[in-house]
Amino acid sequence: MGIQGLLQALKPYAEPVHVKKYAGKRVGIDAYSWLHKGAYACGMELQLADSKPKTERKVPLYVSYCLHRIKMLLYNKVIPVVVFDGGPLPLKAGTQQERRRRREINLENAQKKHADGDVLGAQELYQRAVEVTPAMAHELIEVLREEEVEFVVAPYEADAQLAYLANLPRIQGGVAAVISEDSDLLAYGCKAVLFKMDRYGHCDEICMERLIECDSPAPLKALSFRNFTQDLFVGMCVMAGCDFLSSIPGIGVKRAHGLLEKYRNISRVLSKLKLERPTTFPENYMADFFQAKAIFSYARVYDRAKRKLVLLNPIPEELLAEFEGNFDFLGPYPI
Repeated sequence: MGIQGLLQALKPYAEPVHVKKYAGKRVGIDAYSWLHKGAYACGMELQLADSKPKTERKVPLYVSYCLHRIKMLLYNKVIPVVVFDGGPLPLKAGTQQERRRRREINLENAQKKHADGDVLGAQELYQRAVEVTPAMAHELIEVLREEEVEFVVAPYEADAQLAYLANLPRIQGGVAAVISEDSDLLAYGCKAVLFKMDRYGHCDEICMERLIECDSPAPLKALSFRNFTQDLFVGMCVMAGCDFLSSIPGIGVKRAHGLLEKYRNISRVLSKLKLERPTTFPENYMADFFQAKAIFSYARVYDRAKRKLVLLNPIPEELLAEFEGNFDFLGPYPI
């Protein structure tokens, strides 16, 4: 999920914390991230649910999973703001299709193992076949309404909406940090992201300030971002491979980082790769790259105060000309 290899590369920057660090503050939550973890634990039950009488069904485990963690946050005086994914982005269609194909293969193999009596083998494959559906999200939303927990449905990517909230002042509804398992949050510009949170509130915190906004040396054996800008960081993330664009073979986070650290110019690095790898450099990669990069910087999000869609950041004049005013790849703007 998210940018390939980014969390592993940034592991030296992760600091163990407890959510009570954010007591009294608003913290955003990637709803689908929690729903997926909760659903993973009951993968077989979900796949076999249609074969059970409705009277036997209880509160879904994936809803209980989310509710338990919300109550843990409230116990620690943290104010949760749950954000859900909205509509699909055009550039993510290929990723979604590939994930759907893998889920279908895993489900087919799980059913075969189940029929052969290999319940443990089937269970693992059923888990890999899990898909978080809008109906599952709706079930959680109903519980959040009952518990009077704030939630937002993003127009498109929840990650972009969370990043928007993370850069708003608290008085305008901003959040101090975001809880997720998706490394995309860092590329979108979230200032602090809490990963791998357990049921007790222990987690790993990665702050952008420790990456690219400070002059202190990088941790031992870690990539150095002392001379990076947010723009170069986003370029590195896209080059390494993300949901909107596959990477060029042989280019991961470390290679992309090394090239950008050396040349400090994204267009120059791409031109160099095109010359050096003519057979593996996709024909439309340049255009696709800058569209993918633009999503992380200018995604469409919902402004609750204005009650309308806005952009994560204003689009510079030069980009308006470059894309000829066509920004439907950010998500079609409803009329």
